[in-house]
Amino acid sequence: MGISVITGASSGIGAAAAVELTRRGRSVLITGRSPQKLRAVHEKMLSVAQQQSAVPSPIAADLASLGGVRELADRILDGFPQVDLLVNNAAVQPSRRQESPDGFELGLAVNHLAPFLLTNLLARRILSSSGQVITTASSSHTKGRFDFADLQLQRGWTGSLSYGRSKLANILFTRSLRDSTGLAASCFHPGAIRTDINRDSPFVRIAKPFERFVLGTPEKGADTMVWLAERASGPTPEALYYADREPAEISDLGRDPELAARLWAVSMELTGAGEWPAS
Repeated sequence: MGISVITGASSGIGAAAAVELTRRGRSVLITGRSPQKLRAVHEKMLSVAQQQSAVPSPIAADLASLGGVRELADRILDGFPQVDLLVNNAAVQPSRRQESPDGFELGLAVNHLAPFLLTNLLARRILSSSGQVITTASSSHTKGRFDFADLQLQRGWTGSLSYGRSKLANILFTRSLRDSTGLAASCFHPGAIRTDINRDSPFVRIAKPFERFVLGTPEKGADTMVWLAERASGPTPEALYYADREPAEISDLGRDPELAARLWAVSMELTGAGEWPAS
């Protein structure tokens, strides 16, 4: 058995999934921005790991930078000959418009371009391992739209549009993976969950003490991710998009093959991917 890679696993549903998959006997490699938080999650993984099970040391990585994505991919390829699972879970939900180190709108950079490039760089390894790709999407994809003339949202940026567009991109990317690459791929909606994704929002900071009354736990949010991960490797899951372990409704834009193809071409250009899969 190879490794399962989970991005954005220093907290929230990524961390919860890493602990649960480790408990079930998986060898899970976690990545995230904070070495300190990763160490805390890693300690939990070690405490639940089955006897003789390998628990790889975490890798800190900032996926806002395409260079950071490439560095992470290189470390995975150098260290692990088999990749059974890639979970693209890292995401941001900024409260103001920001740009990545490469000059991209931050939501586009972290939530779409990073998983696009990382999957590309690991695709050959995943294919040779008969592995699968799972991406954390959201029902917020219904609020997304693409204006390719203003891809960086320099006009009319809102947090809702940025996040919704990136989650729509996750669904379109998953569709293209299934249709064009031979990779077993699916995505899912975790639900309304207590996470740190929008921790810089002033409103969220005010509402934080009350969120436990209205939002689900990270473990609940990770349930469908773990369920998908534990399905037999190889065959593509029946549905493209799931919620609560059931196929879920996708917006009209999420079902548009022409939009998926155009986004794919633009993403290849923006990430400098060169070819698919990367050699």
